[in-house]
Amino acid sequence: MSHPIFDTAITAFVSLFGLYALIKFTFFFVLSYGTRRKLLDKAYAGRSYATGGSDVALLAVTIAMSIALLVRSAEPITFLGGLLAGGTLIQLYFHAFHAPVSREHDAPEPRSPLKVMSYAIQAAPWRSWKELLTYAALVMACIALYWLG
Repeated sequence: MSHPIFDTAITAFVSLFGLYALIKFTFFFVLSYGTRRKLLDKAYAGRSYATGGSDVALLAVTIAMSIALLVRSAEPITFLGGLLAGGTLIQLYFHAFHAPVSREHDAPEPRSPLKVMSYAIQAAPWRSWKELLTYAALVMACIALYWLG
């Protein structure tokens, strides 16, 4: 049903997107808190929301990638299982940040629930180590199984 060039392109894109996700989460543990905090302060720049443009772009990429994978002949139940696993990991990831942070690590005004969570994550990213390790292992396993299998 799909074309070999399309198959190769979507496979490469999904693999690269997976590697990007791994690299992004690695920075939580490589960069110092001071560096992460400066980047966060710069991103918010006195606002309560910092990701308006990138959220729209990532949603568009996610929708396009999902359609492409289904057109490529992803098995619907496997795709659904991946969605459910990913959604559950995100929920558990956020739950790991239930403990309040100190005043020095707290989000400055103007505050929003998202901004408070962002600052809490930067203050103690290791709180979600189980979820991040699970996510990283699943991404690496899928990439390895596809490219080496």
